[in-house]
Amino acid sequence: MQLEFASATDPGLDPHKRVNEDAVGQSVSAVGHLFVVCDGMGGHVGGKQASELAVKTILECVARTSQETEPVRTLVAAIEEAALKVYELGGPGENRQRPGSTCVGLLFRDGMLEVAHVGDSRGYMIRNKQIHRITRDHSLVQELLDSGRLTEREAIGHPESNKITRALGMTPTVRVETRDEPMELFDGDVFILATDGLTDLAQNQDILVTALAFLKSANLQTACNELVALANRRGGHDNITVQMVRVVRAGKKLAKTRMDEPNFGSPSVPLTGLAAAGHTVPAGPAGAVQTLLEEPHSPESFAAPPPQAWHADPPPAALSPGAPNPLMNLVILMALTIGLLVAALVWALTSR
Repeated sequence: MQLEFASATDPGLDPHKRVNEDAVGQSVSAVGHLFVVCDGMGGHVGGKQASELAVKTILECVARTSQETEPVRTLVAAIEEAALKVYELGGPGENRQRPGSTCVGLLFRDGMLEVAHVGDSRGYMIRNKQIHRITRDHSLVQELLDSGRLTEREAIGHPESNKITRALGMTPTVRVETRDEPMELFDGDVFILATDGLTDLAQNQDILVTALAFLKSANLQTACNELVALANRRGGHDNITVQMVRVVRAGKKLAKTRMDEPNFGSPSVPLTGLAAAGHTVPAGPAGAVQTLLEEPHSPESFAAPPPQAWHADPPPAALSPGAPNPLMNLVILMALTIGLLVAALVWALTSR
């Protein structure tokens, strides 16, 4: 399997949030390729320490796990250990001003992907010019969306957007959400991890259009920089972190799995009206796109069907020659009615 990846982070424009409480990391181990993004809470130093400790713990936990361990179990165990470490960072249990952190992680292995998350940092996948949410926020706003009391557009910049219902460090244990099954990978898949500094200010379509415009003409690093710049152009009210991973070569799979939609509670967004022209690339943090290589573990080849491209709904089928035509029936009925009226008029005139 061959992957490309890059990341960008920025404190945003709020003068009260000049300390960047986001953290990002990646590692390669016997278990697979791991990517993780965390967003700290607890005010400046506390939040920064929480997110950095969470990333460090997750990377270390995965690194010491043997290859025989099930990937999803590895990822969940690492996040659970990070939750305990962040909880201990907050001191005695009665401390109400505890630092905490969100977390979203991707673990790539053998042409498959495991996704795990806690909080409102998100994961997205772009395939065939469609964007899919592959995580569901643990937040008050998400609960309002799920209940139908709020639309996706109304959720952007919502005053309750900072209230999350699950995080690392609030209690010694945490419930980590994962997919029911690993996700099958295909060449060209692009994955985006982002904190709410971006997702509070950009809808799925905004992220899709921006990512595709710059992935077409530049590299992953430029695309990450532009997504950060997009959030800053819209106010930059919070720290912003974006990590992108592109599957250059998916490699061989250990087993054939069911191909399904990777959607987690948010509708897929097809690309419409992409206008790549006119974009300018703002100055951003320097950094070359990095490439990871992994030899497939299985000697057997796996021929997967290509993912289905999005198509508009087909127009209604034309009537077959033998099918009844409502318009023709109406014309015949009108002709008969007119004929009867003419016959009645002629009879009336001749009977005088």
